[in-house]
Amino acid sequence: MFNSIIKAPIWLIAFVVVGLVTPQFSAGQATRNDLGYINLDTFGGWSDVLGMEPKIDVSVEGALMKLVAEASRLEDPELAELLLGLKGVYVRGYETSKQQMGRARTHANQLGSKLIDAGWSSVIRVRNETEHVQMFTRLKGDLVTGMVVLSIDQSAGETMFVNIVGQIDPAQIGRIGQKFNIGNVPKFN
Repeated sequence: MFNSIIKAPIWLIAFVVVGLVTPQFSAGQATRNDLGYINLDTFGGWSDVLGMEPKIDVSVEGALMKLVAEASRLEDPELAELLLGLKGVYVRGYETSKQQMGRARTHANQLGSKLIDAGWSSVIRVRNETEHVQMFTRLKGDLVTGMVVLSIDQSAGETMFVNIVGQIDPAQIGRIGQKFNIGNVPKFN
């Protein structure tokens, strides 16, 4: 999974690189103040717990999110519309050894408690010998405005921390996960 996190045609990569040096791409920083946003680098603390930097580090927001949505339009117009409703997708992924699994599970439980204390709602918990998944949503009225997924998969040897910001249709979360090649994102279809 780590080797296939983002597959994009060379023209798309070139367009993004050129676009990143223009002022229009700085507009996406507003999501950092959004109700559904979690700073994965400071809130998660996974680098300290696991003693390593993330192997996967994805931050797609603002104009870059619009670019990804438009690039998806020919392939999947419905997904493109869904992505246009998002403000950001943030992923941190870590290789996790069997020795680190206990610490990772304990840390995930602590983070879950912090999210609940901060007003997030726990919607999914899967805990078994090889898998530990927690999903939380942030509501504003009746709308889901943010989602956090904490996933520890012992068989794959990885820990994933995902934050999706914006208006989210829970039935479409699996499609977002597929678009960004995020493993263990629950599907509600």
